[in-house]
Amino acid sequence: MQTGGIEPLTGEPYFHVVLSKTHLSTRYGMGPSSSICEELPSKEVPTILKYRGKSWGMTYNGQNKTKQFDSVSWEKFAEDNYLKLGDACVFELMKNSEEEIVFKVQILRGEEEPILLSEFPGTAEANLSWLEIHLPLWDCSRLQDTFVL
Repeated sequence: MQTGGIEPLTGEPYFHVVLSKTHLSTRYGMGPSSSICEELPSKEVPTILKYRGKSWGMTYNGQNKTKQFDSVSWEKFAEDNYLKLGDACVFELMKNSEEEIVFKVQILRGEEEPILLSEFPGTAEANLSWLEIHLPLWDCSRLQDTFVL
């Protein structure tokens, strides 16, 4: 499976996650980074994840201490898009209101040789200065322009 095209970010707030077992097994836990959560409503809000022209509805649970998407819907998104350990997802906040939240998602597949990216903007959870993302080599030429390294 390949990445398809990587699109430039629009300048809206975003967060990214390199997928681990927590995101893809039993619990299927996924939620926005703490910096994005500060901008989101502190209540339950219908949420849409958009990827490659398709949409997945879910609920953002902003009222909880652990602010996450509902696990059943996140599991469906992960399975529908064949997400695997080491894949990276970039979630760009396109709409943020009390009535609806919309994230545009880009998936970077972790199937190829790892590429180190320096100072990936938006790293919130672990404050990493280097982020290891696995990308097919053919995508690397466009990566710098896309993520403004």
